[in-house]
Amino acid sequence: MTGTDADWAIRVEGVSKKFGLTLRQSMKYGLRDMSQRLLGRASTTGDLREGEFWAVNNVSFEVKRGEALGIMGVNGCGKSTLLRILNGVYAPDRGRASLRGRVGAMIAAGAGFAPMLSGRENVYVNGTLLGLSTHEIDDLMDEIVAFSELGQFIDLPVKNYSSGMYVRLGFAIAALSRPDVLLMDEVLAVGDLNFQKKCFDYILKLKRDGTAIILVSHSPGAIWSVCDRGVFMNRGGIEVDGPVENAIRAYDDQNSRNAALASEQFALASATKDGASALGTPAEYGHSQGGTGDIVCTAVRLFNSALAPTGNEFEFKEAMIIEAELTVKNPIEDLLLRFTIDAAHYRFIATLDSYEQGLDLPRVAPGNYRLRVHVNAPNFRPGSYTLNVGVSRKGVGVHLFYWFGASRFLVKHPSTQFLYADSNAVMHLDGKFSLQTVSPEVVAA
Repeated sequence: MTGTDADWAIRVEGVSKKFGLTLRQSMKYGLRDMSQRLLGRASTTGDLREGEFWAVNNVSFEVKRGEALGIMGVNGCGKSTLLRILNGVYAPDRGRASLRGRVGAMIAAGAGFAPMLSGRENVYVNGTLLGLSTHEIDDLMDEIVAFSELGQFIDLPVKNYSSGMYVRLGFAIAALSRPDVLLMDEVLAVGDLNFQKKCFDYILKLKRDGTAIILVSHSPGAIWSVCDRGVFMNRGGIEVDGPVENAIRAYDDQNSRNAALASEQFALASATKDGASALGTPAEYGHSQGGTGDIVCTAVRLFNSALAPTGNEFEFKEAMIIEAELTVKNPIEDLLLRFTIDAAHYRFIATLDSYEQGLDLPRVAPGNYRLRVHVNAPNFRPGSYTLNVGVSRKGVGVHLFYWFGASRFLVKHPSTQFLYADSNAVMHLDGKFSLQTVSPEVVAA
């Protein structure tokens, strides 16, 4: 908990919310709980029953006036459910959420709009729900229309609005009503860049004027530029509550774990669909494994420099050892062993080649072998990566063996420095920046 009794605007104390896994279960339990309340009996909504799960579980935090809290987490972690509890859409099953003052909310594009009414009429409806008088809405109308950039379309029924028009009008109503608390759930990603910039500028103005803000977003840039504090949610609970950079690190690392798991599950499903190993078939990308059958890689493992298992998770720039178990069935001349590494969006971003690294193998007899490669200073940026195996002969284009997706590993965010998340960048370059003042004569030249 942060803040004092005088300066908090949002206080969440042990809030939990559960749902049924199916609509039938939800309706059954809902009717049962309603009947118990009508009969004056004790409710069981605070207990987890068969077929239910905690969407939000024991969440507590405070947000002070003039403070912006960013909430991050992968899909299904409970972010939107928590925001709906704060906005009064859901009642918590356990705990309490308290908000002080007028609340403006942008939880979903078009939420709260009556589709048959015009944009102007919806301004009056939503403004009234926010506690504004008709006179106050009249005074704000021109400003709302100008900010939303809807122009003549303000009198068009909102059922004909695009998602971007919904966002423009919804944000204009929520923000220009001068709320004491502003709740936003990823809605600004719909608008164009100019409108997004205008919204962020206005959000920062509201924060300076004392509005407490909660921003739920998958965009590290949005969280970093607006928020003073970050929360990372996972499986309905809070795992990180602190500096924004810590929340972004945890979010990116979890995304990388999920990406690696999804890739592994897809590979397993594909292997099951295609049948057993494709050994004996020509090397082609339609199978995860293949080759001539002269040599087989039976296992690939990753260790740290002390040969200790890491769960395939490595610290930033941490040295790693790749180990492969090989079975050679026929004598092989001029053996060439190669590992390639794929990133989330790119293939073959790096290569480890036995010949290039100085291991000359003019002839390898049949038998079982263990291959190790020490990678001393990998400069991969935080993220998930896939390791592939290729075995061939020097100068011969036929694969003796290949294995796509032989292993996967995660590079975690460093705790000592903040690396701005960029999904398109995969390598980190160490550099030293300097800025020098030059004389006007030099600039003119």
